[in-house]
Amino acid sequence: MTRALVLVVVVAATVVTFQSVTGFGFLNWDDHDALVNNQALVASWPEVVRWAFTTTHMDHYQPLSWLAYRATGVPLSAARIHTLALVLHALNAGCLLWLTARLIHADRDRWWLAAATTLLFAVHPLRVETVAWTSALPYLLSYGPLLVAMGCWLRWVHEGDEQQRWLAVGLYAVSQLARVTAPLFPLVLGVVALASRMAPPRRPAEVWRATWPFAVIALPLAAMEAAARQAETLADIGFAPRLAWALTHPALYVWRSIAPGMASPLDVLPRVPVSNWGVALVATVATAVVVTATSSLRSRRVSVAMWGSYLALLVPVVGLLPSGLQVTADRYTYGPAMVLSLGLAAALAPSGPLVRRWVIVAAGGATIFFAQASMLRAGDWRDSLTLWSTAVRFDANNDVALYNLALARIEAGQPGAAIPELERLLVLVPDHGPGRAQLNTLVADREEAAGNAAAGERRFVAAVSAYSRALASDAARVRVRRKRGIALMETGRMDEAAADLAAAREAGDRDPSVAGALAFAWSSQGKHAAALDLLRDSLRLAPGDLALTGNLARLLVTAEPATLRNPEEALALAAQLNDRTGGSDVRVLDTLALALAATGRTRDAAEALGVAATLARDAGDAALAAAFDQRRAALPR
Repeated sequence: MTRALVLVVVVAATVVTFQSVTGFGFLNWDDHDALVNNQALVASWPEVVRWAFTTTHMDHYQPLSWLAYRATGVPLSAARIHTLALVLHALNAGCLLWLTARLIHADRDRWWLAAATTLLFAVHPLRVETVAWTSALPYLLSYGPLLVAMGCWLRWVHEGDEQQRWLAVGLYAVSQLARVTAPLFPLVLGVVALASRMAPPRRPAEVWRATWPFAVIALPLAAMEAAARQAETLADIGFAPRLAWALTHPALYVWRSIAPGMASPLDVLPRVPVSNWGVALVATVATAVVVTATSSLRSRRVSVAMWGSYLALLVPVVGLLPSGLQVTADRYTYGPAMVLSLGLAAALAPSGPLVRRWVIVAAGGATIFFAQASMLRAGDWRDSLTLWSTAVRFDANNDVALYNLALARIEAGQPGAAIPELERLLVLVPDHGPGRAQLNTLVADREEAAGNAAAGERRFVAAVSAYSRALASDAARVRVRRKRGIALMETGRMDEAAADLAAAREAGDRDPSVAGALAFAWSSQGKHAAALDLLRDSLRLAPGDLALTGNLARLLVTAEPATLRNPEEALALAAQLNDRTGGSDVRVLDTLALALAATGRTRDAAEALGVAATLARDAGDAALAAAFDQRRAALPR
């Protein structure tokens, strides 16, 4: 009854602490590349299996994790993956409780002691990243089988059950195929076996021989994982900073386990790595003091097993071989923190009943505090905006957080709000190519929109200025160059307009309006022959375009020198255009009148101008009507 109750308490407390994650979404921190946009995961099962066991996508070899993602359903759902993560973490807490109870030979009081130390691990704020981030699921998948493997190994150590040892080997393989989290696990097994109390004790040679199947699994998988990772070279990060980190981080993670406090969700690699030997010295001395104290308070056997296992699990991510963007990460503590939990239980188990009960009470209070802190910290992982806003709040110079916050704002439909983050980023990292490209795009979008608004209000000088600012940010925007050219025409700056419109056309803009505007600009510059060629070429691409047809017809009557003119062709085009517009377009009637007059049909020209004047007058444009009447009167009778 006690065992069942303890298990229910541990699992329930874990689920309650992290249940909010089931409502979280995907983040723009690896999730999109790994999951959302990963077409390999939505293929058929045979194809997914083949891909999973042959890929090092995202710089990791984790075939069973890819299959677990796929097993949640297609299309991938953040809610389903988060639910799986919560279930796995609760199961891992249950497995840790079981292993702790086996390790300390729990009676009734010791079961509650095992529960207390397990909960200190399970609800700790350092678990938030692993549970709340979908891309961290491989850590949860890996450590469950690893815990059970350790339990089976202990059965072999104490009872000599070979089946249990080989079961441990199989579970270790499953664990590392989910993610290579414990390549030095064979060392952990040896240390734990040699530190165990048993009669008679196993000989070291026997223990190390028993670990060889684990090493056979660890070596190739560790090699594949190492080859997949894009580790920093010594030229990028020298040996001195690596050594300083390796001396500092084990103590740092222990301190964060004792006093988690408030922390940024992202501790990035420094842009210019430095060796902080003062901190490293303090951390080394503190580590030595803690290890010595542990040995003195209980036993050297427990101390060696705990700290040796802790370091063995932490060494791959301690900073000697940095890869990725982070120098420390909470998810790196998932396995090592289990060791601390087990070690704490082993150290306290020999205490008297009264001491154990006071420890359980104190641990219960700490558990409540940790659970509340975890609930609060989990909210930071709700979505990308919240995550990166939190990271920037902790460190305004975090270039990774600034860039990803800007991307999150863009994704959330807040492009204007992303500009300050990108500007700050480029102050910190002037050569940040993706950040500069994003900023240029956003500024160009903003200025193009401002230019469109100004042009719509016929404020063409302001439109030209806005379009110029847009092109300064993104010179490749052909449509903006076209818009600026048309706005320049409206302000009478024909030479500049012609240059912009010609550049837009050379860049592939075949919009008929560009050809018409450029032809008009060239005509204003006296380049009538070029304008005629352009209009004819454009009409071949857009036959029947009304504006191009009208412009060509008019130019065929007015071009200089006169040898370029073709009144008959102009008349045919204008008559066709007048029929298509139903004789109700004053511009077409004006062109038709010019063509009729040029072919000697002055009476028909006068009639066309009369109709145009009537239409203009009906439309309320008295000045235009008067101009048509004046031209009509000037025609020879």
